[in-house]
Amino acid sequence: MSRKDLVKLIVLVLIPVNAWLIVLYFHHRSKLDVFYPSLTRYESDTKVRIAYFQEKWRIKEGQRLLYPFPFKGKTFVFRQPPLVGQGKPVLFLNIGWIAYPEVWEPAIQEVLKSSSRIHVILLYNLTGIAEAVEFQDRFRQQMQLIQHMLKHFPSQRISAIASENLATVFGLEIGGILAIICDGQGIVRVVEFYPPLKRSPKWSEEVADWRPKLHQAVKKALDKFFRKGQR
Repeated sequence: MSRKDLVKLIVLVLIPVNAWLIVLYFHHRSKLDVFYPSLTRYESDTKVRIAYFQEKWRIKEGQRLLYPFPFKGKTFVFRQPPLVGQGKPVLFLNIGWIAYPEVWEPAIQEVLKSSSRIHVILLYNLTGIAEAVEFQDRFRQQMQLIQHMLKHFPSQRISAIASENLATVFGLEIGGILAIICDGQGIVRVVEFYPPLKRSPKWSEEVADWRPKLHQAVKKALDKFFRKGQR
C-alpha cells in the first residue's frame, strides 16, 4: 500500500470516529442542560417554600421557635425529644431521607462533644404513607432506618422526629435547612443550610463527599452558636 493510500485510509477511518465523538459529546451536553437547570429550579422552589415556613413557624434567628412543630400528616417520635426552651440548647439536624450513620457520624459526634448540655433532635423525612402494599413496605424500611440510626447513636441526648410533611417545611439536601440551633429559652440562634453536595451513581462516592461537608457545616453552625455566647 502506498503512502498516499495509507493517508486516505486513515482519513476515512477518523472522519466517522470523530463524527460519533461529536455526536456523543453534544448528547451528553444536552442531558446536562436538562439535568442541571431542573436541579436549579428545584432548589429555587425549595428556598421560596422554606422562606414561607420560616416566617410562619418562626425559624429565624432571634425569634422564638414554634415548637412542637405543627406537622400535617403522620408524625412519629423516637426517644421523647426534650422540651425546647426549658433551659438547655437544642440542635435540630435535618437528615432528610439520609438515615445512614456513615454519613452523619462526624457531624453528630461534633455536636455531642461541643457541650454536655446540648440535645440533638434528628428530623427525618418519610415518603407519603399510603395504604398500598408497596408504600407500606417502604414505610417499614424507613422506620427501620431511623431506628438503626438511633441504635448506632445510643446517647440519650439524641432523639428523632419523623414526618411525611418534613421535606415540605425544611427541604432536603438540595436547598434545604440542615441545622437549627435554639438556646435554652427556645430562641433560634443559628439557621444553617445544606452545602452543595456531589451527585453520583456510586453511593461510596457520595458518602466520601457528603460526610466531611456535612460535618463542616454542622461545625460551622456550632461555632456561630458558641460565638454568640451560648452554652
